[in-house]
Amino acid sequence: MVTHGRGVYLYDSAGLQYLDGCSGAMTANIGHGVEEVAEAMKAQSCRVAFTYRTQFTNVPAEALARRLTDLAPGDLDWAFFVNSGSEASEFAIRTAVSYWRERGLPGKVKVLGRNISYHGMTMGALSMSGHAARRPDYGPLLHAFSFAPPAYAYRFAQPGENEEAYALRAAQAFEDAIRNEDPGTVAAVIVEPIVGAAGGVLTPPASYLSRLREICDRLNVLLIIDEVITGVGRTGDWFASSYENVVPDLLLIGKGLSAGYSPVAGVLLRGHVVEALREGSGVAPFGHTFSGNPLGAATCLAVLDFMERRNVLANVRQRGKQLKEGLLSLAARYHCMADVRGRGLLWGFEFVTDQESKQAPDPALGAANTFVQECLAQGLIVYPAGIAPLNNAVILSPPLVISKEETRVLLAKLEEALRAMEHHVERWAAVDDSRSGSRVGSGSCL
Repeated sequence: MVTHGRGVYLYDSAGLQYLDGCSGAMTANIGHGVEEVAEAMKAQSCRVAFTYRTQFTNVPAEALARRLTDLAPGDLDWAFFVNSGSEASEFAIRTAVSYWRERGLPGKVKVLGRNISYHGMTMGALSMSGHAARRPDYGPLLHAFSFAPPAYAYRFAQPGENEEAYALRAAQAFEDAIRNEDPGTVAAVIVEPIVGAAGGVLTPPASYLSRLREICDRLNVLLIIDEVITGVGRTGDWFASSYENVVPDLLLIGKGLSAGYSPVAGVLLRGHVVEALREGSGVAPFGHTFSGNPLGAATCLAVLDFMERRNVLANVRQRGKQLKEGLLSLAARYHCMADVRGRGLLWGFEFVTDQESKQAPDPALGAANTFVQECLAQGLIVYPAGIAPLNNAVILSPPLVISKEETRVLLAKLEEALRAMEHHVERWAAVDDSRSGSRVGSGSCL
């Protein structure tokens, strides 16, 4: 049981200390126990903690909307606030369908995703998610939306095909999926700029999102970019989509928006989307009871103030370079560790039993969860990722305020866990040698 946190560390009821190497769930972006955020929350609570959005707007919510739209790329000039990333996904679905209805195209109701992806646990969000571990129990309740392949060259590129060529082929598969469904029925496509929990930080080359933006424009389909994990500084920019200068029609944010100090998420919208609603029925898609509440908004403003005052994005870029170099050095020494990937302070890798064939451990062995336990024994928290049969990935996403020395400590703890993991993998590889089954990673998802 956790008792308290301070900076990048958490403490439990047994008095043990843990370096929070994944910010909980890629959320505690400015660390734990930041008093100035707590003070801002207290001050706002004393003024007014809650108002209902259909009765009043409020100063913190309006200020937060202006702040975020100023930081966002392009003409993402409007904001709507919800309570979680899942709710942001749901609002995006409702907005996309409403947009085309207002434009006189009510048949455009499908939202297509990727077959390794995650956009939330509510039914609409899960319908857009290619998450085989979370979908089966709710299959009859989900929409039968189609899925395109991810930009995951390490596993699915053909022999001789480089990462850029594979990514363009994966984007083309998205176009094929839209055409197979009939563009007249597709409202939007949704992607994470970097796939988080479903794949373990799958990071496409710079050409991928640009190509997808062009496809959506040409086929008259909205582009939704899910930055619930990557947004608000995690990759070293305020938004990961800025890396390619791509402006989506709707951009989802959450997690780091409040840095875990309050349950707040949101959707940023381009002007043409809002204008279609305003010029049509004049009705915005439905929100939620706590949408845009002043306490949550004031919390997010305090987080942004903290980040700008401390120049946190510069720290992300510096510590991100240090973490990348450290991970690559570890991967060169530990043969169970493969495909280090990421940007800023969002990094992932996966475990293999054989480097040459890229053979993943038997999914029944739970490689990612095994490694999580080895890290816990070292006082380090990391995040398990991937979906069976590739449930063998790990995410490292420490608080964006982590120092140079704390990053060194993180890498040292990680190495101790890797040393133990190497023994696990050696045993698993011996079992693999005796099996006659097919190898994961030898096929193609296209």
